[in-house]
Amino acid sequence: MISWPIWISGILFALVHSLFAAGRCKALFYRLGMRVHHYRLLYSIFATFLTGLWLLYIYMLPDSMLYMINGWFMWPLLFIQLIGAGVALLSLRSFDAALFLGLRESKDREPFHEHGLYRFVRHPMYSGVMMLLLASPTQSVNSLNLALFVSLYFIVGSRLEEARMLKVHPEYADYQHRVAAFIPRFTLLSR
Repeated sequence: MISWPIWISGILFALVHSLFAAGRCKALFYRLGMRVHHYRLLYSIFATFLTGLWLLYIYMLPDSMLYMINGWFMWPLLFIQLIGAGVALLSLRSFDAALFLGLRESKDREPFHEHGLYRFVRHPMYSGVMMLLLASPTQSVNSLNLALFVSLYFIVGSRLEEARMLKVHPEYADYQHRVAAFIPRFTLLSR
């Protein structure tokens, strides 16, 4: 069952969120005299506020239960959620939080790193959050629609993010060929 208010509000959220992350918007603020790390801080605050408003709106919508899995079937799903939460949290260790949030100025261009979980997947934070949302043993109409929208947004957003990374870091193309986007490639035989 599709919840149109979630999808429509999600598309509006995604458009506004992406607009402020776009190069043109950044360039406008830079021309007005804003420094890069100040813009990043402003964007972090705005994105957090916007996300909170969107989630509050979804919480206030009428909802109905789709399913609730109990018994031993529940445990594998909870295990997947636990792994997802761990992956999302561990992915944060690869970042300089102060730099990422705009609390500190960078002397170099935007960093590209391939360590931690980023050696195995290009978007571990997105992978972890999708596992957490989609593997829930309890889903309502709204929670499932939210999980599906967020997952789609992460997939589309990762493509846009990667196009931007290729412009700044040409070596990212090799990384794309070697490392999977969301699910690690496990090979049984090494060459």
